[in-house]
Amino acid sequence: MLIAEAGVSQRSERYFFTPSSLARELFYYPTRCGHYFCDHRYSFSHSSEIAQEGDHNRNIMLFLIQAGAMELTLSGKTVLSGAGQVVLFDCRNPYRYTASDGLEFTWLLFNGLNVREYYRRILHGHGGRQCFSLPAGSEIPQILDGLLSGCAADEPPSEADCSQMIHRLLCLLLLGEQSAAQNPDDSIARSIRYMNHHLFEPLSVQQVAQAVNLSSSHFSRQFKARTGYSPYEYIVLRRIDRAKYLLTSTSQSVSEIAYATGYNSEENFSHGFQKHVGISPSLFRKYPI
Repeated sequence: MLIAEAGVSQRSERYFFTPSSLARELFYYPTRCGHYFCDHRYSFSHSSEIAQEGDHNRNIMLFLIQAGAMELTLSGKTVLSGAGQVVLFDCRNPYRYTASDGLEFTWLLFNGLNVREYYRRILHGHGGRQCFSLPAGSEIPQILDGLLSGCAADEPPSEADCSQMIHRLLCLLLLGEQSAAQNPDDSIARSIRYMNHHLFEPLSVQQVAQAVNLSSSHFSRQFKARTGYSPYEYIVLRRIDRAKYLLTSTSQSVSEIAYATGYNSEENFSHGFQKHVGISPSLFRKYPI
């Protein structure tokens, strides 16, 4: 494949996607992807001629480094990325990267829906770092390879399939790849079982943390990193789920349901229900939504 960029081997691949109006409105969509083999002559920046064309600098870029190393300057900070690492950055901000000899990396330029909210939360979850290592056995290389393989075979995935792939990538980067269900003996899995068992009793985050032998602060950080929300929010949402069930399947009063789902008063229950559901418990009972 002819790629007229200095330092890019001609065994490299690059493919383009032109999103439909439907994809731009509703989907996550790629605009370009590639698999590059480079030497030290390769460099690229937000001010490069290619980057200045079209919509390149309006997208999010993801790199997966397979071999060699790459030096990146992202928003004024210089980092070195090596094999097994992912780099994620917003092309609207200044960027520059250069290759070492023997660099091999897969890249994906994408956009759509709420990608920048994902981007912001992913970086927050990695302590603000835009370069981080993947766990062993990560699914992310397979997803990128699937996208490239389809293009190489002249059978690119449909826009809906591309959207699902990108959404899966974002979820894996945000929440990690080892769910509580995959490792039932870890502290987060045990905390979820504990909360489910004691959900309708007086229950505090400190109590749950003690049950899994962690400090409250460390437990809360781990729980949010794994699930995307705080332990307190988990407790509240599961209580409201139970309240919805009782409102639509029993004749218990709102007050009885409040106490049955762990609230200490009907007023607190009604306020919390309204906040999370958008309507009062009584109205939900009449018009379950």
